[in-house]
Amino acid sequence: MTARKVAVIVLSVWRAALIVAVVQTCVPIVSADYIPPSRVTIRTKAYQPRDTNFPRGTYEYQVAWQGVPVGSAAIHIGTTYRAGKKMLDVEATARSTKVVGVFYELRHRSQSIFSAQDLKPVEFFSQQTENSRFTNIEVSFSPEGLIRAKVVKGKLNSQGKSEEVVFKSENATFDPITAAFLARSLPINPAEDLSFDIFNGQHRYLISFHVVGREKINVAGKDYDAFKVEPRVKKLTDTQGEKRLRKAFLWVSADESREVLKLESEVFFGSVSAKLVRFVPDTSPETTAGAKIERPAQNR
Repeated sequence: MTARKVAVIVLSVWRAALIVAVVQTCVPIVSADYIPPSRVTIRTKAYQPRDTNFPRGTYEYQVAWQGVPVGSAAIHIGTTYRAGKKMLDVEATARSTKVVGVFYELRHRSQSIFSAQDLKPVEFFSQQTENSRFTNIEVSFSPEGLIRAKVVKGKLNSQGKSEEVVFKSENATFDPITAAFLARSLPINPAEDLSFDIFNGQHRYLISFHVVGREKINVAGKDYDAFKVEPRVKKLTDTQGEKRLRKAFLWVSADESREVLKLESEVFFGSVSAKLVRFVPDTSPETTAGAKIERPAQNR
């Protein structure tokens, strides 16, 4: 097993641990025929969020391959205001350990701003660097369903190549982070799967969450009553669909917090896991200023 292969596995697990892993943001399947997002026809249920009182703070995860730590991930939940309306400002970050980074350095950051009341997306940004290459993605969502995306790829310290996508969705379409929080706000019903239309700036996916059962698990020295959930992925914007994720399971706490406690996944090079290490509450005063997506000053 090479360090480069381990790093690729780490990236896959990070996204799943953040319920973004199954979206595979930056690696297209080159042999498939591309289908423009505007030509995708899909209809999902119009979910109304139930419990949106998410605690401010940071969830920290350890990522391992075959039990060996290879990376870390974190999800920071904050609040902000836009035009007097309260928004959730969520940032997901991930990076390889220093040992893996010597051979294959990989960093990822995604940020989403969405309505704190109805959990509708407003703005999404993703930045990823793999050794000497970068991918930056910006997506804006209008209340009328108009979605604009800009993708810039290239070598570090260069302008890169830019591509823009604009389409109107007749379905409720979410960025990966907003969809994760909407799912987290809903009651879990083992008899009904939750399904979401997700756009990550390049591709649209139908992602469903199927409850396998209920288990007692121990994470970070604490016992939890948890739902075991299987995410199922269908890629809608190419003719082959998503094939890289073989099997994955999430364990979500059965209490009202719906915390993502653990993930286990089979990928091409073995099995990987991500486990919650701790939650660090944010005790600072809530800001009333309008936050903006933080973008890199330059690609470096």
